Amino acid sequence: MKKVLLMFAVAAFATACSNSTETAETTEVTTAVEAGEATVLALSESTVKWTGKKLTGEHFGKINISEGSLFVDGDQLSGGSFTIDMNTITVEDLTDAAQNKDLTDHLFSEDFFNVAQFNAANFEITGVEALAAADEAGNTHTISGNLTIKGITQGISFPAKVANNEAGINASAKFNIDRTLWDIKYKSGKFFPELGDKVISDEIGIELNLAATKS
Repeated sequence: MKKVLLMFAVAAFATACSNSTETAETTEVTTAVEAGEATVLALSESTVKWTGKKLTGEHFGKINISEGSLFVDGDQLSGGSFTIDMNTITVEDLTDAAQNKDLTDHLFSEDFFNVAQFNAANFEITGVEALAAADEAGNTHTISGNLTIKGITQGISFPAKVANNEAGINASAKFNIDRTLWDIKYKSGKFFPELGDKVISDEIGIELNLAATKS
């Protein structure tokens, strides 16, 4: 009976994680778009936030963008790319210094991002499609691109809010990625079904904000 209840709890946990934020659609890896006027990202205003979940709670933090640019064709976002400095991974939910260091070190390790070997991640836009009307979350476009983590490149597509004015262009999005596609399998129920309540969600929540100022 306990085993049945545990399996039910794990299934409910996986469903809750997948339904809270839309998971990025997997697409083909294609050539990046570089049409239009390049605008350099304002690094102080461009952020990547992450969230990881497990049965007993969640952890969250930030990773810095080290460089990047967006392309604007006329008044529309047309492309762009940016680099994420994996050496800057932080954990923001743990206030105890020792616990914070333990988790941060673990994220740096081969169990997760293997930062010693892969110190940068990259995203390059391969397509931007305007929606006929904004969706319930206020998203106005669908952005497609190539995401490289741990030297593995996967094509993904996700909804985003894109705003363009005289000062600059801003693109923001909230979506999940399946970490196992980038060979991050630590405590994944998909690969280790015997883990029970020690399972960690395969989905990593990403909150992305890109801001570029026009010259």
